[in-house]
Amino acid sequence: MKKILSWLDTHFEDFICGVLLLTVMSMLMAQVFVRFVFGHGLTFSEELTRFAFLFFVYISASLVAMKGMHIRVTAQMKLLPRKAAIGMYVLADIAWLTFNAVVIWQGAKLIQSMAVFPKISGGLLIDLRYIYIILPIAFALQSLRIMQRWYRFSRGTLKLVQDEDS
Repeated sequence: MKKILSWLDTHFEDFICGVLLLTVMSMLMAQVFVRFVFGHGLTFSEELTRFAFLFFVYISASLVAMKGMHIRVTAQMKLLPRKAAIGMYVLADIAWLTFNAVVIWQGAKLIQSMAVFPKISGGLLIDLRYIYIILPIAFALQSLRIMQRWYRFSRGTLKLVQDEDS
């Protein structure tokens, strides 16, 4: 069980992103083939591609949060003393976690409101709550990965970007 949890901790986002990217590529190739051979498109493949790409973007954001590879300006951190740089990283991640909390809260409210007035997708006839659920899930996963990164840093098993370059 510990081995499975360790694998999930390390590769969950990698696996999900791989499956989603494979889905996007397969649906796009099917769409091109059907348009070329039969002269018309597939409604479901266009919609499925959009939804899979949307999920891919949000889950990959969690992946880069876990690896600390998200876009952030770090040049100024090399000019600061180590403790000040760590403080700036903490401040930036607190702002990020605060933003994530707002998106999780508002995403949950959106999904609740969609229960009252449901919206159905045009091609796949899916209740869009099942698509929009990615918002609170992905931002909660990002928050978890940010906190995991700081936990690992505090235990000495992870280095900051500044530490890796020196």
